[in-house]
Amino acid sequence: MGSPRRARGRLVALEGAPGSGKTTVGARVAARLGGVFLPEAWRRLRPRPSLAFRSPAALLRLETRLVAAEGRRYRSARALARRGHLVLADTGFFGPLAYTEGLVAEGLAPAAVLPPLRRTVAVAVARGGWVAPDLTVYLATDAATRRRRVAGDPAGHPPALADRHEAVGEWERRLYVDRLAPLLGPRFRSVSGRGSPGAVARRVAAAALAASTADPLPASVLVRAIADAAPGPPTPVRTRPRRPGPDPRSPVPVAGRPRHR
Repeated sequence: MGSPRRARGRLVALEGAPGSGKTTVGARVAARLGGVFLPEAWRRLRPRPSLAFRSPAALLRLETRLVAAEGRRYRSARALARRGHLVLADTGFFGPLAYTEGLVAEGLAPAAVLPPLRRTVAVAVARGGWVAPDLTVYLATDAATRRRRVAGDPAGHPPALADRHEAVGEWERRLYVDRLAPLLGPRFRSVSGRGSPGAVARRVAAAALAASTADPLPASVLVRAIADAAPGPPTPVRTRPRRPGPDPRSPVPVAGRPRHR
């Protein structure tokens, strides 16, 4: 059998609930196809921040820092793709926004954090000229599979936070499959995440090789869709910075304990 084909000059984002195998599969696919694997933004920060929050202000500071990291990660990914590399990103570049929207939707964070975070993301997208990934692959897994994998990685997935991960992960699944997939069209594929890492990697590799090279989709379209998926009226997506609003450190209660992704 000959060497594997290569998918050049494409940016592929891997999405899925915690325990779906994004990190393991992404690294395998990059090695199989001669590509570059980009860890999630949090793992690229030095020093790595704690992903726990105990107040709305702390959550907003954390996610704002992660948005800045996502901007750097996006620029790096696009530069690699322009040089002809296949880039596999462990989660896409809207993770801070999507995860926080999910926390709010599930009652695990106050809605007060959303307007300033949405503005921060919109400014980053506009200034950075972001466009959607060439392909977003959603790893579809059942709850039993995810629980088994999470149980094998207690350091990365604290058992005490398993229910929270599952709740937000289910919200994100509906976001990607029901709302974002129609917008992404050929740039979206749902791939079964069941089976061995090698089997899943082969499915993702096949999807990457067939990734669309259609005209770019502005990332602002996806930012609006993510905001519109949240409960309550959507916040207008702005493309210019605004003067700071009320102090986000005002005492708004946060439901639940600190969380980790």
